[in-house]
Amino acid sequence: MRFNCVARKCGKAVNMKGNFEKLQIEIYGESHSSEIGVRLGGIPNGCALTLDNVRNLLSRRKSGNGVWATPRKESDEPNIVSGLIKRGDVFEVCGEIDIKIVNGNVRPADYSNILGIPRPSHADYAAYAKDGRISSGGGRFSGRMTAPLCIAGGIAQELLAGAEIGICAYISDIGDIKGASYKTDENVALKGVGTAVDARIKSSDFPLLNDGVRAEMEEVIRRAASDGDSVGGCVECVVTGLDAGMFGDALFEGLESKIAYSVYAIPAVKGVEFGEGFGLARMRGSEANDAFAIRDGRVVTKTNRSGGINGGISNGMPLTLRVAFRPTPSISVTQKSVGIGSGQECDLRCKGRHDACIVPRAVPCVESAVAIALLDELLKLRDGIELYGRD
Repeated sequence: MRFNCVARKCGKAVNMKGNFEKLQIEIYGESHSSEIGVRLGGIPNGCALTLDNVRNLLSRRKSGNGVWATPRKESDEPNIVSGLIKRGDVFEVCGEIDIKIVNGNVRPADYSNILGIPRPSHADYAAYAKDGRISSGGGRFSGRMTAPLCIAGGIAQELLAGAEIGICAYISDIGDIKGASYKTDENVALKGVGTAVDARIKSSDFPLLNDGVRAEMEEVIRRAASDGDSVGGCVECVVTGLDAGMFGDALFEGLESKIAYSVYAIPAVKGVEFGEGFGLARMRGSEANDAFAIRDGRVVTKTNRSGGINGGISNGMPLTLRVAFRPTPSISVTQKSVGIGSGQECDLRCKGRHDACIVPRAVPCVESAVAIALLDELLKLRDGIELYGRD
């Protein structure tokens, strides 16, 4: 039997870079390496940061004690390597920002039985074909790498807040249980998430627009976990404060494509839609179109099925998107796989510590990915000189 292994990188760890116009971002490390981190360039020197958003996102991304989360516990304390100087109560940007996290709870032995047997639907086999190895804990393909993503996202979120741009994500679906959504709540679609709800969501380990379905969602996760299985779901995100014409452009410069590019950096994302998304395909134009109106002297739309974007450009309404997450492939149910060395089919039962549902912990990751894309757009305005201005 022949395996198509090119082994181009021959087992060498790879730093992953984001291809943005103004923002330079590089995430380094692996799930079981001694440390992971992010380097962030392109932010004007002199900008002041509290890093409160960074700590909030990292705290919400932690596994916690929920039935949905992995037993792996990490402190996720951000350690500044360079690029930030403490000035009183804030940090001042003084070059490329480098912030790392020390991995303190790695157990590579848990993966000893699968280093030559790829997990179905995981990156294992594709990574082996590319790199010539299957990394312990998933390597750079692990959800662990969303911790440095949240560091970059927290910085971006704080800078965007200075420009009065707010980002709030929440769980909309777990398995077949549906929660409140911008698709069913016209107030959210037209005005965004209110201040009180935003604060509640960003202090919750299971963020929902309405907590009424939490028990049902947790029960779905609990049943999957008891079976040694996993379950997926959807996260929605709402952005406010984008003026009409502020961000985006046609063709390859479209705002949807930039945000989707960033969101797909999150492992397990398998779908992204804006506004009504695929639902628009089932409508006539007369139903799908967002009629214009004048409210308080400004142009608005009476509905927001387009998700705040027309022609790839922000149209002044809240930007809304929905992100689909697959169930984590690492499950303890026996699955069919192959032995890379033997070339024989075999059974595989994953050991290790894995999330029964990654969706609750993915919420801050979606906020981070969206914030990174929008910060790059903000930096393009007058090359970032007016980073905090709206004129």
